[in-house]
Formats: sequence, C-alpha cells, structure tokens
Amino acid sequence: MTLANRITIVRLVLIPVFAVLVMSYTREEQWYRIAALVTFAVAAASDALDGFVARAYNQKTKLGAVLDPLADKLMVNIAFVFLAVNHQFLTPIPAWFPVIILSRDVIIVLGSYLINEFFGPVRVRPRMTGKLTTVLQMATIIAVLLEWRFTYELIVATLVIAVISFFDYLYVGIRQIGNEDSM
Repeated sequence: MTLANRITIVRLVLIPVFAVLVMSYTREEQWYRIAALVTFAVAAASDALDGFVARAYNQKTKLGAVLDPLADKLMVNIAFVFLAVNHQFLTPIPAWFPVIILSRDVIIVLGSYLINEFFGPVRVRPRMTGKLTTVLQMATIIAVLLEWRFTYELIVATLVIAVISFFDYLYVGIRQIGNEDSM
C-alpha cells in the first residue's frame, strides 16, 4: 500500500473522531471544539498531502482514485451534519444546509455512475467550481469551529458556489451524453 493511500486512510479514521468531538461539544467544555478544529485541520491538511505525495512520487492508484474523493465527501458531509445537529456553536449550521450539500454530492456521483454505465467512461474531470466549493466548505467548517464572526456569510457564499458548481457539473455531464448520442 502506498504512502498516499495510507494518508487517505488516516483521514477516514479521523472522521468518526471528529464527529464524536463535535457531538460532545458544549459551551462549558470548549476543549471539544478546539480538539474538533485540530482534528479537522489535520484531516484537511492530509487531503493536500496525499495528493502531493501521489503526484510527486508517482503513487497514483485505483484504490487512491476511489478512497481520496470518498474521504473528502465523507469528511465534509459528516462535518456539516454533525455541526447542524449540535446547536451549541455560536453560528450553528442551519439544518437545511447539509441536506442541500449532501444532495448535490449524491446527484453528481449518481449522474457520473449513470453516464459511466450507459454512455461509456465518464470524462468529467474536476472543475474549478468544484474545487472552490470544497475550499469554501472546509473554510465554513473551520469558521464554525473557530466561532468566527462572519460564519453565516461564509455559509451563504458556500451555498451559492455549491449550487453554481452543481450546474457546472450537470452541464458537462449533459454535454457528454449529447456527444455520445451524436456518434
């Protein structure tokens, strides 16, 4: 198993740790919030690190191609769900927010699967809007944990970019289907 895949597995292991810390947080026990912040920061840094290691040391694998995006989606979506459930945070995540973010991800993954099954290999590559969505999602989670003053505005910005990203991926997917139909 490559170093890049091991780093990704560490990120997967950090997800339940993060969830327990977030659920345990109360205003009286601030250390849970700080521990959750550190755990999330380590997981976010490991995302960048495993990608760097895979590219720099030629450690790209089929397992890594599946595990890395899975770990990213699980970390972000589970973070939003648990942050929305715990109302102890200064700016809690609204209950509707993880529903929208998770629905977006499920539809994109389902669409990719359907294109792959019925129209050949998916040719949708990571998009700039998707990368920006991920950065804003992680920033939003960190802002909630830091109890940053402008967290709600960041939540709104994240939502807007996530919706734009969804339509960007939808457009690219429909274009691929259209190109297959004309062949």
